[in-house]
Amino acid sequence: MPELAELRLTADYINVSAKGLKFVNIKKNPIHKGQEIKAPFRFFKITAESRGKELMLVLSDNDSNQKRYLLMTMGMSGHFVHTYTGREKKHSHLMFIEKDGTTLSFVDVRRFGKWKWVDGWSVNRGPDPTTEYEEFTDHVLENLDKSAFNHPIHTVLMNQRYFNGVGNYIRSEVLGRIPELNPFITARDAIKDYPEVLSLCREIPLKAYILGGGQLKDWENMFGTSDKDFKNFIKFYRNKERCMSIKDRNGRTFWFDKKWQNHLPKG
Repeated sequence: MPELAELRLTADYINVSAKGLKFVNIKKNPIHKGQEIKAPFRFFKITAESRGKELMLVLSDNDSNQKRYLLMTMGMSGHFVHTYTGREKKHSHLMFIEKDGTTLSFVDVRRFGKWKWVDGWSVNRGPDPTTEYEEFTDHVLENLDKSAFNHPIHTVLMNQRYFNGVGNYIRSEVLGRIPELNPFITARDAIKDYPEVLSLCREIPLKAYILGGGQLKDWENMFGTSDKDFKNFIKFYRNKERCMSIKDRNGRTFWFDKKWQNHLPKG
């Protein structure tokens, strides 16, 4: 968390907040272990886009066509807030300061977020299931014979090499919405027998995006959208009446329908 929908909403927020602004400086909170970042141009504009679980900030020189690309991952709770300079929120760790006295800050309570200058998106992450759906499905199907797909589908859905942007709540909702699918069978068998797994990897995050994102635990919608509709949309994740949870092989909590409890792996 945040996942695909939340990253897209973050990009939207940055684009709205930074529109028409001229930035002059970048400051990093010294308590954060992240890379030191200096302003690449005397005056620059900021736009953003997302791809799966990654966020790209595009810093454009006001006086030329030059651009620099800052790739960010949000960690468990990272988000952006636009405030007056000097009134930045607590836990603001990377601050983009504009000339008329406002600051666009990356706020990261747990300090798991990261950033670095890049030339493009990470090569070890798959296509975005929502904006690159055909590429996403092709990439998964062309690699079904790989050993990664020997593992249970609930584990493989968290593999960002193939399911970029899918995280805890999305995997629970994807698997829960296919009643006949045992979430503990191999990913290869699950995808072959229930190809709707792939289409739901597009539909669930798109719906979450429309509803304002998963305002669960540490993440809040920057536009102030109510979480009521999203919480009504979620049927399986953290639903203690209908579901139970286990820790997966990576230590992440997986919520699933109780009817599958007798299929839990032994040991």
